[in-house]
Amino acid sequence: MVESQLIVARRWSARSPLAWIAALALALVETGCLTEKSEPATASGKTPVLVAVEPIADLVERVGGDRVVVFALTPQGKDPETYAPTPGDLKSIVASKVFFRVGLPVEERFANNIASLAPSAKSVDLRAELEPLPDAHSRGESDDDFDDDSIDAHVWTSPANARAMVPKIADALAELDPDFAESYRSAAAKLDEELRALQEETSERLVPWNGRAFFVFHPAYGYYAREFHLEQVAIEFEGKAPRPKDLQKLVERAKREGVRALIVQPEFNRSAAEALAAEAGAALVEHSPLQKDYFANVRSLTDAIVGSFGEKTPVENEENDNER
Repeated sequence: MVESQLIVARRWSARSPLAWIAALALALVETGCLTEKSEPATASGKTPVLVAVEPIADLVERVGGDRVVVFALTPQGKDPETYAPTPGDLKSIVASKVFFRVGLPVEERFANNIASLAPSAKSVDLRAELEPLPDAHSRGESDDDFDDDSIDAHVWTSPANARAMVPKIADALAELDPDFAESYRSAAAKLDEELRALQEETSERLVPWNGRAFFVFHPAYGYYAREFHLEQVAIEFEGKAPRPKDLQKLVERAKREGVRALIVQPEFNRSAAEALAAEAGAALVEHSPLQKDYFANVRSLTDAIVGSFGEKTPVENEENDNER
């Protein structure tokens, strides 16, 4: 009975993830895996933590150390907009004591179910007090024309945002595990210094390219672009490949700016990016914003962006235009 429920539910998971998670819950209840008396599936003494993606998990682990066990709703390599959890995922969700949120679709789709399955879990919105950007998929008439439901959730791509999130993580863990509060806050202070150094390192590399545009398939790097004074140009629009006339405009701009490479994410289909790259004479460089190691994530993104630029900086291009 349980097995058949899961088979049927998985067939519908892509179209109805809420039905999938409900079927999982029912199946686990019937097998005795989900009851009020169930023990959390974590090592003794560790605080079970729920996050949406691996980079946030990395920040939590750097603050919590061996006092936490962190589960990410979306594994690296999966699309947060379509991923459906497995029975094992659901058991980790039930065990969680705190849920650090950034507003990704995978969180919003399952928010009510998570609240029902793990009612004792503390919900912490890591976007609080951050300056939001509009979601490039649902932008209005202007960059200021957006509401809370259309905020870009890729907040972690900016080291400045990460620094603002770390104290929130430490405070939440200290509240749940007060005996180790000082340890969490000390680790957070150390992490803040490391993130500050990462900011300085990244800024020094990008200063010569101030104002330059980099081309990506999926618009996941808006906060990074804002922090380091760059422009993100997305090939995808409203979650879809560009229309032929829009693709042609992107090709013309890429050629005009001497773009060497387009950045693509492994979680998404790259056919539109391949078409643009072929027309513009550019290469494709892969980068995943879901890569777990936060510092490696930012550094590899910076490598990809710097490598995508042509020989000349924006200042040199402007000087050449003035001479013509």
